[in-house]
Amino acid sequence: MTVAIPVAMRVRSWLPLSAIALLATWAVAAPASGQSTATLQDALQLAVCLNDWEGGILRASQLETVPGLPVKTRAELVLLGRQMQIYQQNQTVVSNISGCEPVLAGFGLSGYTGRPLEVARALASVGLSEPILTPDQVLRQQEALWQAGLGITADTTLGPLAEAQRINTSAGSGISTGAVSRRIDLYAFLGAQGDTANLDVRVTQQRQGLLYSDDNSLLFLFDAEGRLLAEAQTTDAGPPRLAGVPLPATGVYYAAVTTPQHRPVLDQGGFITGWQGIGVSAINYTLTVSGLTPSPELGVGGR
Repeated sequence: MTVAIPVAMRVRSWLPLSAIALLATWAVAAPASGQSTATLQDALQLAVCLNDWEGGILRASQLETVPGLPVKTRAELVLLGRQMQIYQQNQTVVSNISGCEPVLAGFGLSGYTGRPLEVARALASVGLSEPILTPDQVLRQQEALWQAGLGITADTTLGPLAEAQRINTSAGSGISTGAVSRRIDLYAFLGAQGDTANLDVRVTQQRQGLLYSDDNSLLFLFDAEGRLLAEAQTTDAGPPRLAGVPLPATGVYYAAVTTPQHRPVLDQGGFITGWQGIGVSAINYTLTVSGLTPSPELGVGGR
């Protein structure tokens, strides 16, 4: 039985072309499908930012059916859906949408770099006016991290995946490095409906773990709602690899790298609710994601 929980949303302005509003504050309800209003909200917000009007229309219609939704909010969603239908028909591309910087930063889309505040603002924020010299090597390392999307968390409402670091897939692929033992390394990347994703873990060093010193590792792939799509583990043939995994929708996907015996806890619908166990090995590795639509090409007409 689904309990109807009143949901509130503040909408500044959905309709003007120059100011498509993003969603604000929702109370989380859990429909029987396993989705929450929060994940639907995130999906609608991302669709608007990507100019993915087809996906936005779908998410708006799903949100309209949330139990306990205020009449005014439902009416606003209907109007938004109609406006997105017009945009879809006209292949409209809306650039520089207010509020989309934190949604798209770090994924490799033009105009959404995710870099830290410029030096002057950063200094002013701590009461300084004189520049602090930073070695060139440090600057290059910081730039490389931001270009890769690392250091920018996924900002998801899915608690078990909330620490995911974004991967830049502007070229249709991305790579990251990590070191994992008892915990889980989480990554977020953008994919398009119809993409067949490839994820490869390559162990660069094995270290002494909690119980073992070996290269055993686990790889998991989740969709934007936290549904487990695929998993792989180290075998005699080599480290974990997921090849040609079909992506069901345009949106954010999550990859998790860990070591045995650390696994996701899933509900009856296959959605992650937490993690169980603890990693017993320890490795350094690289994770490569490929087979994706380049992130600047996502949405209507690209960016």
